[in-house]
Formats: sequence, C-alpha cells, structure tokens
Amino acid sequence: MSRNRPVVLVLTSGGGASKSGRTASTRRVIEETGARCGPLMGDFPDTEIYGFMRSGDPGPLAEWTRQAARVLADQRPETVVTDMVEGFNTSHDLVAYLTHLAVELAAKAGHRPARVLCQPLEGRPDQAWGGRLKPIARLTLSDEELARKLQAARSYPELAAEVERAIGSLSPEAFRHECLYDPAPAPELLMRLPEPKPHYETFGERQVAAGKYASVIRHREHLVPLALAIRAQLGLT
Repeated sequence: MSRNRPVVLVLTSGGGASKSGRTASTRRVIEETGARCGPLMGDFPDTEIYGFMRSGDPGPLAEWTRQAARVLADQRPETVVTDMVEGFNTSHDLVAYLTHLAVELAAKAGHRPARVLCQPLEGRPDQAWGGRLKPIARLTLSDEELARKLQAARSYPELAAEVERAIGSLSPEAFRHECLYDPAPAPELLMRLPEPKPHYETFGERQVAAGKYASVIRHREHLVPLALAIRAQLGLT
C-alpha cells in the first residue's frame, strides 16, 4: 500500500462471530500508508455475512459487488489485488469470489484491469497452499519497510493475538516478502480448495460441538450456492 497508494475496499467490519468490529483500526492503517479508503469500508458485520451464507440471500452482496464494479470502472486500475481462496476463512474466500464478479461487471462497463492478483492470508506468504502454488510477483521489503509493516501489525489492537501467533510461528523475516499469485479462472475459482475439506468446516464442527455455534457453514452447501446466486442476480452467465 505504501508503494502503490491504492484505493482499498473492505467487505466486513471484522471481529468474527462474537467480537466487535475493527473498521476504525483498518482505516488508520490504510491512511497511514498514504493509500485511500474507498466508498465500501466494512459495511457488513461478520455475523451478517454468516447469515447471508446460511440463508443464501444474494441481494445485499450483489449490490456490494455492483458498487465495487463502479469503483473499478471509475478508477480504472491496471491491477486488482484480492484475498486468495484458501479454505481457511469463509469471508476471505467470499471476497475473492465477489472481486472477480466485480471485475466481470466492470469489463461490461468498459474497463477490465490488466491483472487480477491474490494474496495469501495464512502461513508463509511464499508458500501458499502448503507450497503447491508459486508466486508470480514478489516484493522485497527494505529493513525500514519491514519494520514499519511489523509496527503497523502490532499496533492493530483487535488483531493482537493473530499477529503474535503469525510472527511467533514464522519469524518476522518471513514477512519481508509480499507474494502475489495468479488466481484460478473464474469458473474454477469457485471449486478449487487446497484441501478437500476446508479448515473453516473443521473449525466450525469443533465450535458446534463446544456449543459456541449453532451450525457449520460449508463450502458446497453454503458458499458455492451463494456465489452462484449472486452471479445470477448480477446477470452474469
């Protein structure tokens, strides 16, 4: 963000199933890099997104995608960077689907970005899908840039536990490289996962067994039908 000063769009307010949102912290991190917050900044609480997944209601997410497409058509970026489909977090995977739909809509309005890239959010940045995927672009941070990146992460109070877990398990040096990957083509993107059973299903089953969740959100039962319903509502074949 510091090097390219992009316009940033955010789907959810963060916080998961029970925590408060963190949009204010997200805005601060974006603005401190010199990047710009776009018109879509955490409009949905995570619990509302989970509700859409369970109910299959495409309406609000289709409208979010239309607005994202208008931003692309207005800003005319050469490159779009989005979350990678990792099967770890349902909302991360959903953002990847919605971004590609927005790119398709923007193309119909007259602008198609030259590149759509994705970035892993779990594990080593250069070892996506357990090392089975290879980055097509790599940004190497200077010592000063790496220090600023780690400081920004550690000053994000709502993510303190996640940040320390990542740094503790991988070492700070693992985050010197920003690695970007080529996502799968749109039809395949919906079905490709690094493992047959995504992590979020296994985690959800544990939470249900512990009495913390009422039900499990599943890839084929919930995310795939929702993504297809959004696509149909947008008029994309």
